[in-house]
Amino acid sequence: MFLKPFRVKTQTAVKGSDRKKLRSEIQQQFPCLTSAQVADLIPGKGDMTQAKIVTNSDSDFMVYFFQKNPIFFESFKNLFPTVYTLWKFPDILPVFTTYPPVLDKLLKGADLMLPGVEVKGEHGPKMFGKLQKGDLCLVRLKGNKAPVMLGEALLSGEDMYMSALKGKGVRTLHILGDHLWEMGDKSKPPLIPDGEDDDDTDNESDGDESSQAAEGACRAMEELSVQEKGDNNSTDAGAAAAQVNEDDGGEEDEDGAAAEGGIYMTSESLEPEDMDQLLESCFKCALKAKMSKSDLPLLTSTVLKGYMQPYAQGRSLDLKKSSYKKLSKFLQQMQSEGFIKLKTISKGVDAITEFDKSHIGLRGLEIPEIVPEQSSEESSSEEKFEPPLFTDVLCVTANVMILLSPYGYTKGATISTQELREIITDYVKANELQNKNNQEQVLLDPILAELALTRSEGDQSYLTWNTLVQRIGSKLQAATVIQYPGKHPLLKKGKIDPIKLEVEQRGSKKKVTTVQNLEAYGIDPRQFGQMVQRRVAGSATVVQSEQKNRGLDMQVQGNQMDFIIKFLLETYRIPKKYVQGIEKAPKKKGR
Repeated sequence: MFLKPFRVKTQTAVKGSDRKKLRSEIQQQFPCLTSAQVADLIPGKGDMTQAKIVTNSDSDFMVYFFQKNPIFFESFKNLFPTVYTLWKFPDILPVFTTYPPVLDKLLKGADLMLPGVEVKGEHGPKMFGKLQKGDLCLVRLKGNKAPVMLGEALLSGEDMYMSALKGKGVRTLHILGDHLWEMGDKSKPPLIPDGEDDDDTDNESDGDESSQAAEGACRAMEELSVQEKGDNNSTDAGAAAAQVNEDDGGEEDEDGAAAEGGIYMTSESLEPEDMDQLLESCFKCALKAKMSKSDLPLLTSTVLKGYMQPYAQGRSLDLKKSSYKKLSKFLQQMQSEGFIKLKTISKGVDAITEFDKSHIGLRGLEIPEIVPEQSSEESSSEEKFEPPLFTDVLCVTANVMILLSPYGYTKGATISTQELREIITDYVKANELQNKNNQEQVLLDPILAELALTRSEGDQSYLTWNTLVQRIGSKLQAATVIQYPGKHPLLKKGKIDPIKLEVEQRGSKKKVTTVQNLEAYGIDPRQFGQMVQRRVAGSATVVQSEQKNRGLDMQVQGNQMDFIIKFLLETYRIPKKYVQGIEKAPKKKGR
C-alpha cells in the first residue's frame, strides 16, 4: 500500500478536541488498549499533526503523527496502527511468525505465504484462534516480538487450516521500510525477546537454535535498506513528516512561507509560554552582554539572528511558536517594559535607538556561554556530505550498432565521447579512409555516410574529423551516470534537471524562496531546510513538488537566493552548471 511514493496534500496540527475524539475512536477499535495506554499514544501536549496523503493508486488516507513519527493512518473511519505504534503494543492484534529471510520478499510487495508461517502447538481448525477473513493481523520475525508488518488476513483461521497451510495468508497493508515508515525517524524495531520461542527448549541445542533465530531477526533489521527498493527513493514523499506549527492552521506566515502542505521545521517542541520565556531571556542576555552604543541605531531586522540567537543554547528561536508571533510585537513589549526605545526610520524599517543596561530586569542575570550558530549535528552533516559524481556518457542506439557492435558494444551500453572518437579513429584508419591530401578530412564509406550525412548531403564524400564525430555522436542518446557515495551508479537518460531556485512574490511585501530538485543530488530537503532556517533566522518548509515525480521542494521566507546559492556551491560543493537561478541572484551594489 505504501511501497510506492505518495503525495502529501495537506498537513495541519491536531487540536485538543480532535485528540480527544481520536482517543475515543482508538479505544473503540482496539478495546484491548487501556485508557492509560491510549493517553500515552495521544497525549494532551506535544507536537501532533495530521496529513492527508494520496497514494500511487489514488487512495486517500489521513496519517496521524506524534513527535514526527506516524502512529496511525485512517481510511473510511477505520484506524490502522503503524509499526511505530505496534512496537509499543506488539500484542494488540493476532500475530503470525515468519522467518527473517521472508522480510525481503515482503518488502518487494509479496503477500505472506502460509508455508512461511511458523505454527506452535497442535495443528487444528482453531490453531489461529478466531481469526476471520479481513481481520487485521501482525507479522513478526522469529526471535523478536516486535512486529515488522501490519496486514489483512486473506483467509479465516479455519480456512487456513483446511488449505493445509498453502497459498497466500496475509496481504500487506504497511511494512517496516515502506514510505509510511520513512515519514518517521526511520528507526529499526526494538529487540523484544519472545518467551514462546524458548518454551520448548529443554536442552542446550534448542536454546542455541532460539538464539540463532533472534540473531537472524536482528540481522534482517540491520540489513534493511530503503535504497534496495529501487529508484522510488528519489521521490521520498515521506520527507514531509517533520513537525508543523500548531497555531498556523495552513495559513501563510508574515513573510509568506506557505504552511499548508508544508512543514515548519524547528529544533525542538516548545509551548508558547516556554518560547516567550526563551525569547525574553535571550533578548536580555543580548542587551546586557552584546549590544553596545556603537551599534545604535540598531535595525530591528538584525536583532533576532545577530544578537539573540547566540544565547539560545543551540535551540531555535521561532517567533511563530510564541504568543508574540511577530518580532515587532515582541520588541514593542520590550519597549513597554523600559528596556529599549524604538523609532521608525522609514516606512517598514524600525530601529532600536536607546537601551537601558541598568534596568532592574537585568540585575543578577547570568550570561550563558555563547553556542555557535551552527550546531555540531549540522556541522557533522555538512562535513560528511559528499556530492554525487556526475559523468556525461552516451547510450548506444540501434542506429549506430552497425559501427559499434564489432567493438563489443550492445544496444543500451554506455560509451564516453572520447571512447567514441577513438573507435571512429580506429575504424577510419583500419579502412584507410583518411584523405591523404587533407589529413583533416575523412572519406565516407557507406556506413559512415549513412550515419553522418543528411538527406540533402547525399552526394557528399568527405567530412572533417570533428564534424564526423559530432554527427555520429548525435545518433546516440545523451545520458548521465550519477554516482552517489556508497551506492551503485545510477544511469539517467536525457538531460539532468538542475537544482532550481525561484523567488515568488506573495502579496505586496512578501517573498518566498523555493529550492527544487534537491533529492536528485543526494540532499535531504528537511536537513537542508533546517540548516538554512538556522542561518537566515526565517521559517523554512518542505512541500510536495507540484511537478510529478519530483519529490519535495524546500521553501524559506524572504529572498534568500544569494545565501542559498553560496551554500550549495561552497558547503555542498554542487557544480555551478547544476544550479539554475544564479543569474537571478541579487546583484551586489558597488561602493
